[in-house]
Amino acid sequence: MKKKIALLLSLVMIVGLFAACGSGTKSGKGNGSAKGGKITFWTLSLSPTFDDYLHGVIKDFESQHAGVKVNWQDVPFDQAEQRTLTAASGGNLADVINLNTDFMKKLAAKGALVDMDKAAADVKDDYFEGAWQAGKVGDTAYALPWYLTSGALIYNPEILKKAGFDAPPKTDEEAWKMSEAIHEKTGAYGSTLSSVHIYLPSNGVPIVAKDGKKAAFNTPRALEIFKFLKQEYDKGLIPDEVVLDQVNMPEWYAQEKLAWWSTGPQLFRQVKDLSPEVYDKSDAFAAIVGSEGRRHMSIMNIAVSSKSKHQDEAVEFAKFITNADNQLNFSKTTPVLPSIVEATKDEFFTKGADSDDVAEKGRYYSVKQLETSYDMLAPVENVTQVNDAINEEFRKVLLEDKDPQKALDDAEAEVNKLLQ
Repeated sequence: MKKKIALLLSLVMIVGLFAACGSGTKSGKGNGSAKGGKITFWTLSLSPTFDDYLHGVIKDFESQHAGVKVNWQDVPFDQAEQRTLTAASGGNLADVINLNTDFMKKLAAKGALVDMDKAAADVKDDYFEGAWQAGKVGDTAYALPWYLTSGALIYNPEILKKAGFDAPPKTDEEAWKMSEAIHEKTGAYGSTLSSVHIYLPSNGVPIVAKDGKKAAFNTPRALEIFKFLKQEYDKGLIPDEVVLDQVNMPEWYAQEKLAWWSTGPQLFRQVKDLSPEVYDKSDAFAAIVGSEGRRHMSIMNIAVSSKSKHQDEAVEFAKFITNADNQLNFSKTTPVLPSIVEATKDEFFTKGADSDDVAEKGRYYSVKQLETSYDMLAPVENVTQVNDAINEEFRKVLLEDKDPQKALDDAEAEVNKLLQ
């Protein structure tokens, strides 16, 4: 079971009962949709762990939509991208598809997905704004947000106290100042990072232009950030092991090498498995924010094929599986968060405010901050390659002493090639 949950969570990187009955809605008007019939629904690596849940949702939907049958097929994650792109090219894409943001943007760029700003306009305001924005390519949303993760902070009050602090940092600026004092007085690390594709936009530097056709990060502000982070690295505050992704972060936290760790609260209990003593004395707080006051969220989406012969019914199913009742039940089944506002008001989340369990308290903070959380990944189809190009140059600044401006220039040139 732990293995399956870990696989589910890896799909949303950051980042795996039966459904309650949701209220039915009337079918909207699609382009040439046939009424009734069978719609095919693809998910990513959710079977067999979530068979009961998904069969329950499907049965409930079918009971409220006479004549509609849902054929659920689960696709292994390692086969998903090739299968969906091949199916889209051949016009054989499933009617409803569970996609991560990267896959979704690639299909949307090919014209394979329905415009949800129009097809689901009646439920658009039910979702958190940042979650809805994640489905956009350009100015159009091509997916409904489904389950998501948003990081929180697990921190060690004893380490902070030894360095003279009685509370965790709230902002990046505060975190780096505290990190220096903590490292000098205790030897532990505070803020560390190996990539900047989230750090830049959270501190006022967009990755690509609004039209998605060229890089936008080669700015004086980005140069300032690169120089600052190089300075922190030279102070010994960012260890090589972290830059090279050679660190098991829960192990380092459990060994008290880290004063805090920012991650999804569903992962906090890894610390408990490694060191119950450290877990029990830890506390939780909201994720650290950059100068923009926003936090990052990772999202799984539900999209509808633009070639579906039953487009109205497919859109209704997409709305149904992402409604408040069904998302709340899914969140109770596995450690993910709902993308729909109403579901987060349930006691399941709010009780964490006063919890003595750090993971439950972290979940409370994760939900509480969803109003200021956004998917900060660039809204382009080849976002992974774009991120890799920027991070490769950033690491050269730290590890190879490359000139920061030259690194930004080279990253910009590479990203512009990718976008063209």
